[in-house]
Amino acid sequence: MTEIINWLPLSGKVDIANNLISYIPSTLKNINGVEENIVATFASNKNFDNGEIKFNFLFTDKISKFQIVLNSFTSEPQVYIGLNTVDAFSILRLKDSKFDVLSSNGVLGSFNLNTYYDARITVIGSQINLYINGILVSSKEILIKKSQIQIVFFGPSEIKIKDFRVVSQKPKAFVVMQFTEEYNQLYTEVIRPVCESFDLECVRADECITIGSIIEDIINSIKESYVIIADITPNNPNVFYEVGYAHAINKPTILLADKKREKLPFDVSGFRTLFYENNIAGKSVIESKLRRFLDEITLK
Repeated sequence: MTEIINWLPLSGKVDIANNLISYIPSTLKNINGVEENIVATFASNKNFDNGEIKFNFLFTDKISKFQIVLNSFTSEPQVYIGLNTVDAFSILRLKDSKFDVLSSNGVLGSFNLNTYYDARITVIGSQINLYINGILVSSKEILIKKSQIQIVFFGPSEIKIKDFRVVSQKPKAFVVMQFTEEYNQLYTEVIRPVCESFDLECVRADECITIGSIIEDIINSIKESYVIIADITPNNPNVFYEVGYAHAINKPTILLADKKREKLPFDVSGFRTLFYENNIAGKSVIESKLRRFLDEITLK
């Protein structure tokens, strides 16, 4: 759904009128008496973790810049999606007070001045894509938690942003497990209801298969999911493959294993692992632990 957005300046000068956001450059003398531009920060009332952010932007000089900020006030490092920052297009991560360039493209100052460009940022699962005029210019796999959208401006000249829209989508929980009645019951009675209570769309591997390549469908589903939940009780190579792929791309993963299993197939010390008893008494324990793990991941 498209959401109405309210904005509030936190620093610097930013005006908003008729769905037009205008950065107004301002300066302040430093300790040496030299005028320096002030960073302007604009905060919204919208929390975002999955879907699309769309807007049009215009530069009036070759050196001013702005960034869309995600992961504000969360346990994850802030992510900055920049226009005219490191390069023309970039995705950066602020970790331990240091910026890491995750993806960059284009040449600084290459935008046509006083010309509106169409920008679209998509976050599907943990895949961030930046499109300019419909062309993919920057991409990165990184976890985005539900957080306040902010815009940071800097430079000596005016920047305009208009028609800023947020189209939110439910993030997905992708479930991988053996397709037998025993595990069907665990899925329908425990996993799916708990995920839905966190406003996650719960999808199981057998529900996403198309007429194309099965492996490609599974990989795309893992990429597009916010969290992976996998039952590793039986020795199922497909499940192990999917868990391995999720781990390789740093996808948040929750492992489930029946306590009756004597030996696990691999070292689970680095994973959130839920050991359960598959009986009526154990159902409430599974639900409680799964909620706790999802709470850690989603910060509901």
